[in-house]
Amino acid sequence: MKISEENIIYVGVSEWKVGKSPAILRTTLGSCVGVVLYDKIKKIGGISHSLLDEPPTGKIINRGKYAKTAIEELIKELEKLGSDKKDLTSKIFGGASMFQNNSSSLFQNIGERNVLAAREVLLKNEIPILFEDVFGHNGRTITLFLEDGRVLLRSGINEKYIYKT
Repeated sequence: MKISEENIIYVGVSEWKVGKSPAILRTTLGSCVGVVLYDKIKKIGGISHSLLDEPPTGKIINRGKYAKTAIEELIKELEKLGSDKKDLTSKIFGGASMFQNNSSSLFQNIGERNVLAAREVLLKNEIPILFEDVFGHNGRTITLFLEDGRVLLRSGINEKYIYKT
């Protein structure tokens, strides 16, 4: 299937973005966690691309940087577009151990902590997780098609569509 570049919305590190069909959202992940939320009734959805699990105590400058705050913001944006939280489903990607040669446990556990934080927020918000492709040592590119909620997952030389909505 050919993807039209004019329909693609790119989601950068520490960002969340939403869209409506026929838009397509895309991001590339390493140790970051990417959370896809989709409302199949309204054909709207979004992706958050979070660098870390949770903010330090004190003032939060960039809510997109942290999984715990970015997912909450993503939910709010989808509700502004007319989605009801009960109609949302999720998929989680990323959390790779990209720093396997670094002896620091801080770097080795970033991906795992990011995924655990994402799961925690989704559970708290009662949003079902339909699919996960997490951990390992490879980066991933995910492309969300808002017309039907499928995700094209590219990791290494592998490519597959995830159709669970």
